[in-house]
Amino acid sequence: MERDPLAPDDARLAYASEGEAYRILRSNLTVALSDLERPTVIVTSADAGEGKTATSVNLARSLALAGKRIVLVDLVLRHPDVHHWYGIDNSVGVTDVLLDRRPLEECLQQVDVGLGPSQTQRSIYILPTGLAVPNPAELLGAGRTHQLLVALAREADMVIIDTPPVLLAAETLVIGRTVAGALLVVEARRTPIPAVQRAKDALIRNQTRLLGVVINKWRPQAGGGDYDYGYGSAYGYGPGVGPAQSNGR
Repeated sequence: MERDPLAPDDARLAYASEGEAYRILRSNLTVALSDLERPTVIVTSADAGEGKTATSVNLARSLALAGKRIVLVDLVLRHPDVHHWYGIDNSVGVTDVLLDRRPLEECLQQVDVGLGPSQTQRSIYILPTGLAVPNPAELLGAGRTHQLLVALAREADMVIIDTPPVLLAAETLVIGRTVAGALLVVEARRTPIPAVQRAKDALIRNQTRLLGVVINKWRPQAGGGDYDYGYGSAYGYGPGVGPAQSNGR
């Protein structure tokens, strides 16, 4: 597939700091969604451990520092991780809202993320998973999940959702049908190209708008093979969304 002409310059991104890479991703994602008001975006990957949670957390923070009202939601009910990044309580959250145990406002947690350009303290709202349930796919597949996301979107400029790997959990595709689009995170030189292709095809067949591919831990490297993520050699980027680098899960 040919490289998207809107993707950022290879060399500039290859050596960009992590913060700069997320600012580039933030800018391009905002452009890609400029036709939508208060969009909701899922962040997923083909397999576990490729950096999707790091991308979710850092993208949400970058958007908040730019002055956006952001809600970050953890829908990885089997293996939640977002709460670890900010050291917040995970005993209440999504499962409580969906099971009518607590109202939404009691489960959202406000977290300061740093100073914006005008030296104003910026924050995000985080909705963690809450305690584990035996049937996460069934719970998230119910109509109440869509209602929850609609309610969150009313209070934010953008909702960022950390979801399970698309090839490992059915609920990601269920959620994907109701959002503005998806970012697919790939760990360079680790994720086989066929797995990326299967993940991309699954999202597209599901009628989920693929906003772009985020290449995690990418560095220029000579050679080829199944793990060569030279830009455009394996797959293209969505409209206006290029790669970013992060170092987490």
